[in-house]
Amino acid sequence: MKRLFIAFALIGLSGCDNASDQDSIPSADSKPSISSMIANGTEELTSECTKGEVSLDCEFLSGDLLGSGKWHHAKVFISKQGKVDVTIDNERFYQIEASSGFYQGENVGKFRFKGLNNSIAEVTIRNSNSESKISLDAWNTDSKKFMIASY
Repeated sequence: MKRLFIAFALIGLSGCDNASDQDSIPSADSKPSISSMIANGTEELTSECTKGEVSLDCEFLSGDLLGSGKWHHAKVFISKQGKVDVTIDNERFYQIEASSGFYQGENVGKFRFKGLNNSIAEVTIRNSNSESKISLDAWNTDSKKFMIASY
């Protein structure tokens, strides 16, 4: 059932694919990519998702909530089979819990992860008639939330 929900969520999130390749030429006022922001040291709060043949790939850049001034770079991959994978600041995470349900007109899936350095991450996917959202929250080893991001 969880995988079926994820498949529906991917269909709902298809609006964030790169279907219009005519827009692949950057305009003068377009934002630089996350990788170029990191390379140039010009980070700002942003997110981008790309729908591929195998997965929906989302990338997030978010400021540190603990006041360190650091920027956090996260990647979330959601396969068409309903599997979710997370990396934050090059720390790999493995899934420890998954749940899904229907609440106030939305299908909601939650996935909790534990990092190899004992950080915790949670990915929430919401899909309704009007919109679809992906959010990511992360906590350090002291259980302090250091990152939030959404698309």
